[in-house]
Amino acid sequence: MATTHSADMDTYLRAQIRSAFDMFDKDRKGCVIQEEVSTIMRYLGAYPSEKDIIKKILPEMQDDEPSTFVTYEKFEKKMLEVMYTHEYEPDTDETLLAAFRVLDPEKKGYIDADTMKELLMTKGTPFREKELEGFMHVAKDMDTVKIYYEDYISLLTQELEHSGANNK
Repeated sequence: MATTHSADMDTYLRAQIRSAFDMFDKDRKGCVIQEEVSTIMRYLGAYPSEKDIIKKILPEMQDDEPSTFVTYEKFEKKMLEVMYTHEYEPDTDETLLAAFRVLDPEKKGYIDADTMKELLMTKGTPFREKELEGFMHVAKDMDTVKIYYEDYISLLTQELEHSGANNK
């Protein structure tokens, strides 16, 4: 299925991708370490699983010789494809709320930040330190040291709507 793209949209998306990539390419070498790819993709509104990163995305971004780095050109090509096809869209707020509620069987409306940190570091695909810090910075109430998940989901949903990640 061929999709037509407007030149304006193409230019806009390329600028978004370049800006996000450049945040991680601090030395302006035109490449980033492969571990940063998933973080940059999430920043741009795409949320692939770690399995998809390793099995599908990174191999497409690397030349015949696997490398620890990904070039901007390869990243941009794959990211444009992901953004135009809306592959790896974020979960809905209902899905996120259901997931948090599993962690809150007593229906308190919050999860202790230390408990959440432990889960994110030990269950499923563990968060990297930077990812954990970023999540806690946004999700954790600094006064109570709790994660009021409905507030967090509301904030996350507003950010996604503002960034245009949910626009089709």
